Amino acid sequence: MLSGAHTQAMSDNNLITLLSVSDSGSFVLKLPPNLQTYQPELEGLLGKVFSGRPTSAGNLALAKQMSINWCVSKCKQTGMSVDKCLEMIGYP
Repeated sequence: MLSGAHTQAMSDNNLITLLSVSDSGSFVLKLPPNLQTYQPELEGLLGKVFSGRPTSAGNLALAKQMSINWCVSKCKQTGMSVDKCLEMIGYP
C-alpha cells in the first residue's frame, strides 16, 4: 500500500508533505529525519487501517490526521517536545 513512486502532494499550505499519494494510489510518507527510523511502524498502521479501501478524499484526510497524531506520539515517546515535533512537520 505504501510506495516511493511519483507523488501528488496532499499537503496544507503550512504543512510539509507528510503524506501524499502515488500515481498508483498508494500512500507515500515523508517523515522528518529523526522519525524516519520508525517509518515502518507508521506504514504498518496505515496499511492495516486502509487495506482494501479506496483512497477517497475522506480516507486521505483521515490517513493524514493519523500520521500527524502518530508523529506527535512518537516524538513524546522519544523525549522530544510536542512543540518541536509540530515545528518539524510544519504544523502551524
